[in-house]
Amino acid sequence: MSPASGARSRHGAFILLRRLRHPLVLLIVVYAVAVAGFTLVPGVDPGGRPWRMSFLHAFYFVSFLGTTIGLGEIPYPFSDAQRMWATVSIYATVIAWLYAIGALFAVLQDPLFRRLLHESTVDRMVRRLREPFFLLCGYDDAGHRVARELTEDGIRVVVIDIEPARVDAADVDDHRVPVPALLGDASDPKSMTLAGLTHPHCVGVLALTGSDAINTKIALTARLLNPDLPVLCAAHDHAWHPRMATAGADHLINPYDTFAERVAISLRTPSLHVIYEALTTQAGTAAAEPLRLPRGRWVLCGWGPFARTLRRQLERLEIETTAVGTELDDSCDASNSVRGDPSDATVLREADIEHADAIVACTEVDIDNLAIVLTAKGIRKELFVVARQNQRRNSMVFRAAPTDLVMLSGYVIAGEVLRNVRAPLLSAFLRRARDHDEAWAAALLARLRESVGAEVLESWSMSLVPAAMPAACAALARGEPLSLRRLMTRPDGSARMVRAVPLMLQRGNERQMLPSIDAPLVEGDQLLFCGRALARSRMRGFALTRALAPVAVVDAAIALEDAP
Repeated sequence: MSPASGARSRHGAFILLRRLRHPLVLLIVVYAVAVAGFTLVPGVDPGGRPWRMSFLHAFYFVSFLGTTIGLGEIPYPFSDAQRMWATVSIYATVIAWLYAIGALFAVLQDPLFRRLLHESTVDRMVRRLREPFFLLCGYDDAGHRVARELTEDGIRVVVIDIEPARVDAADVDDHRVPVPALLGDASDPKSMTLAGLTHPHCVGVLALTGSDAINTKIALTARLLNPDLPVLCAAHDHAWHPRMATAGADHLINPYDTFAERVAISLRTPSLHVIYEALTTQAGTAAAEPLRLPRGRWVLCGWGPFARTLRRQLERLEIETTAVGTELDDSCDASNSVRGDPSDATVLREADIEHADAIVACTEVDIDNLAIVLTAKGIRKELFVVARQNQRRNSMVFRAAPTDLVMLSGYVIAGEVLRNVRAPLLSAFLRRARDHDEAWAAALLARLRESVGAEVLESWSMSLVPAAMPAACAALARGEPLSLRRLMTRPDGSARMVRAVPLMLQRGNERQMLPSIDAPLVEGDQLLFCGRALARSRMRGFALTRALAPVAVVDAAIALEDAP
């Protein structure tokens, strides 16, 4: 238990006792006076002899008297004086109880006490974690999807967010495993520590708040308090990129850069875009048709970071662009821009929308983007339409709108985070894949379609180390040949291979794209595969259950393939 969490728990108990001090003192005094009165007021027994209650009888009678249970007069019928004292005691104890219960409810509704109680509850849940978990800062659209996907994989997540509605959503969302959610400021080191930043099982920090400044503070806090933790930061403004890198962020995810790069990939190598989507969205398939984007003039409506980033990518491909917006900068002149409201048909006609091939509605307001789309399609129905969606709750409206491509920032960020968490080698593979031409990408896409078909494409990494793959490392230690083919062959003697495609082999600093199925392996190699979810579970199961296909079976399969 951290000192901060222990202090907060003690503060909660202290506040409860301090706020209930006067009601408890009043209740004790009233009970003491009532009990004392019953021991002093004389009564008469059935034989006519005087008697007085013992302390035990008096305390027992006042106890059920104060709760208005009403068990009767004990041990003998009361005298008039005792009944008078009982009447006074009834009103006094009931009033004291009402005052105490009201004070208790007031304390339980006190925001400070509720916050400390909430923090104490989350602290206990975090301290009980005995599995690796990620600290997720921010539970907006991106954080929601990341938490859902990671928990589906059985990976634990602890959430921290400053918005009560989001914390409540994290508590009630149907996650596969419980997700502790802390209501707090992620830029506060105490809140970060309480949420598990220094916990021995914390394996990474995901800074996905909507503020670049707060994400930078999160990275700096993680670097100083737990330097070994990898930190993934979402960034929307390029001015914050160097600050985040200096603060200690290991990976920067800019949704505008990512989406603009995907548009450029679609224009340059359409087959690679299909592969990219299938590998990163966890919903795409290799059977999807390549997206055909026009190479004519593009009209960018709404000038901001997204429009500027997309414009740079389009200009690199020598595609003409026209910017339309009310706040244009010095990079926009009369030859390539129009100042005005892009949802106004007159402004769009001034931008010569009748002769454009594509329009991008990229303002920060979803309603404005939809208005731009409808206005533009009303002028030219053949336009290719790209729309920026800012809030996930508007997905139904955007699906009904006449759009060809929708950019949801949270969805893009979540996809990049999941890619880095699930298969760290995938980022390196996709970066290198951009250097290849359409023929290379088309050949890979055909291979994926043959191996996986229309199934959802999964990617996973495997490390050839004793802890992760004991059977394979033991075979290497015995001097047996080990290849990708043997790793992918089922260990049941059937010589059948799992339906997966090896994408990359990393050995030290050397990376080999699309390695041969018969490439020899050595201990320490890092492997990246893609295929069906069943193939992923089977290969991981083979590794963990110490199962490995016999060499003779693999050799027989090779000989059968080589036979005419």
